[in-house]
Order: sequence, then structure tokens, then C-alpha cells
Amino acid sequence: MKKFLIAGAALVALTGAASAADLTYEPAPAAPAPAAASAFDWNGFYVGVHGGAAIGDFTKDFSDNGSTGGLFGAQAGYNYQIDHWVIGVETDIAYSTLSDVVDLDWLGTTTARAGYAFDNLLLYGKGGVAYGDLKYADQSNWSVGWTAGAGVEYGFTKNITGRLEYDYVSLPSKDFGGLETGLNTNNITVGLNYKF
Repeated sequence: MKKFLIAGAALVALTGAASAADLTYEPAPAAPAPAAASAFDWNGFYVGVHGGAAIGDFTKDFSDNGSTGGLFGAQAGYNYQIDHWVIGVETDIAYSTLSDVVDLDWLGTTTARAGYAFDNLLLYGKGGVAYGDLKYADQSNWSVGWTAGAGVEYGFTKNITGRLEYDYVSLPSKDFGGLETGLNTNNITVGLNYKF
């Protein structure tokens, strides 16, 4: 009988200890999942080519004559990605066939870009300096103005991206022997980039 009492007391003591352990143990709360970053890597240098159309108005002494021409050029830039946000700089130069009384032979820009990446799809805006070579008769003047635009870029592979872009360019008036003209253009281009 004494053995049964000792065994019962031991069993009660063990059960109580286990219950106390259950009461004091609390599992650690699960850590919140980190925000998923864009899987496509937009970081790095890139070079590419582009082409499209320029719809322009030559201003001042030429009474806003409208004209349409082509743009064919190259670009180079650098992107830096922070989570989904992508910032960068780009410069480009293009041969132009935009022509009226005055011709636009060359058009270039140097801009800052900022955008948001949905994995391999990038929506961005840009703005900066524009410069163009305006020609009238045998005279040539480089005009420096500004540009602003927006675009969408898509990563086909880790190195090849394609884009569609709109840019507004404003070049101030230059003097051509007593005649003055500037240029405002709306440009729509498509391009391909190789990302290093």
C-alpha cells in the first residue's frame, strides 16, 4: 500500500510539473515577412539604339510652322535600384530629318530618370537638358534648352531591354542673320538597350 501511495504521489508531482511547464511556455511570434523586392535587376550601365518620329513647330519669325521628321540615334546610361525604385542618368544623340524653313540636323539630351519597377517592367519619368543643331541656309547654330518625358521599359532577358518613350523638347530661338527661330518638338521613340 505504501508503495502505491509513493507511486501515486510521484505521478501527481510529475503531472503538475508538466502542466506548469505548459503554462509558462509561449512560442515566439513569427517575424513579419520582408517586402518582396523586384526580381529583375535594373542596376548597372547600359547602351542602346532608338528610332522614332519628331513632330515639331519652328517658332518666332517662321510663324510656328509644323513639321514631322524621323529620329535615329544611340543612348547610354546608368541605373541604380533601391527595392522597387530605380533612379539613373542617361545621355543620347540622334540624327534628325525634321525640316521646314529651318532644319534640325542633330538632337541630343542629358537627363535624370526615376521610376518604379514591377519586376521586369519599369515605368519612369525623365527630365533634363536638350541640345540641337538648327540650320538655315548655310548657317548652323546649336541651341540648348530643356526636355521632359516618360516611358515604359521591359526586360526581355537579364541583359536585353526594350522601351517606348515620349519626350517634349524645347529649344530657344537662335539668330540667323536677323531671322530668329526656335523649336518645340513632341518625340515618340522605341529603343533597345544592352545592360551590362
